[in-house]
Amino acid sequence: MTEPAPDSTLAALLTLEERARTASGAAELGFVIVNETRTLLRYRQAALFTTDDGLTALSGVSDLDRTGPFAQWLTALFRHMDRHGAGSGAGPTLLDPRALPPTLREGWGEWMPGTGLYVPLDDPDGRRVGAVLVVREGAWRDSHVRLLARLAPVYGMAWAWHRRPGVWTRLHRGLRRVPRWRLLALGLAVGLMAVPVRLSVLAPAEVVARDPAVVRAPLDGVVHRVLVTPNETVAEGQILFEMDRTSLSGRLEVARTMLATEEARLERATQQAFFQAQAKADLAVLQSRIAERRAEVAQLRDQLARGVVTAPRAGTAILDDPSAWIGRPVATGERVLSVADPADVEVEAWVAPADMIPLEPDAPVTLFLNIDPVRPVSARLRTLSYAATEQPSGLLAHRARAEIIENGEHDAPSPRLGLKGTARLDGDTVPLGYWLFRKPLAVARRTLGF
Repeated sequence: MTEPAPDSTLAALLTLEERARTASGAAELGFVIVNETRTLLRYRQAALFTTDDGLTALSGVSDLDRTGPFAQWLTALFRHMDRHGAGSGAGPTLLDPRALPPTLREGWGEWMPGTGLYVPLDDPDGRRVGAVLVVREGAWRDSHVRLLARLAPVYGMAWAWHRRPGVWTRLHRGLRRVPRWRLLALGLAVGLMAVPVRLSVLAPAEVVARDPAVVRAPLDGVVHRVLVTPNETVAEGQILFEMDRTSLSGRLEVARTMLATEEARLERATQQAFFQAQAKADLAVLQSRIAERRAEVAQLRDQLARGVVTAPRAGTAILDDPSAWIGRPVATGERVLSVADPADVEVEAWVAPADMIPLEPDAPVTLFLNIDPVRPVSARLRTLSYAATEQPSGLLAHRARAEIIENGEHDAPSPRLGLKGTARLDGDTVPLGYWLFRKPLAVARRTLGF
């Protein structure tokens, strides 16, 4: 066979590189590798073997039969060279038939003429994607080896591009390189993310009266004195506080004096009515004035009596500092204190709007008191405000009321009014992953707006 002229070698090399890069698919690229490489150097036979498909292309053959004896022998030869040949990045290797196993050496004498070059094909990352076997009758020159060494990276890169694995294949290959203990740890972590847990929220809470009797100011005025102390046990009808009645007493005395004056005028007019017609005509006017004065006196007496406020029922007095009320002006109906049954208590919690979770009626509530955090108080949700309201601290929050149920001990008393702590309100069961990332996701959505 004659070799291409030296001046055409470079052109043939560049043309082959261009054909390899522009091949429309793996089949066309295989044809270029085993057939069109002849334009660069002369050979008798060429075969392409790839790691994914095995024996892929054979020069001069359009319909490859992989089950034939020749194809089976070629496949065995390639696998032998892949196991015993040079590693990644190696160049073309002169194949010595005498170094082959006996079965392959016999096949070489039967199927192959002359000597061969084994050309490994690697992708840009150095992974073996296949190999090319080129056989000719004559000896191989160093120039032939250099030309094939120049073409091998181009063919390897082009083949890797056309046969690039899909996403799942790349993922599988990547996972195969990960140590087993890391995969086990990852699987355990993913499994833990699916463990069901209770979605809960913590909120500041207090023990409050369930149905307290609210005591309000009976009239406009100033509180004169408070006769009870906070948490004092009071009886029904016991005086709680008094309003300043100085003004009322003065007005009552004036009204009584005016009533006495009108009664005296009526008596005199009654005596004169026997002799004077005008005096008789004034009797009706004087009687109406007396009725008006009597009504005024009765009203002032009632207000004076209501200025002393008594307990509507027995219980515990709930109020702030009594001294803060002394001398304080109040309006009619303004709340001053309340009287509650110390045994009829419930839990009041304030849930921040940012912490709200779906809560159903009768949802479990657990109160951890500040004075006794090791013995929680069990309760169930009774009411939850729809809209956030202002709490005593001035912040907006949702008010939750929970009925105290079993305390763990049959004879355990109800917690004392006014005790504070932290309440845990339990919602539905959710995966652990949602429980962990619920708030970070909410913050990310508020921040990034997705």
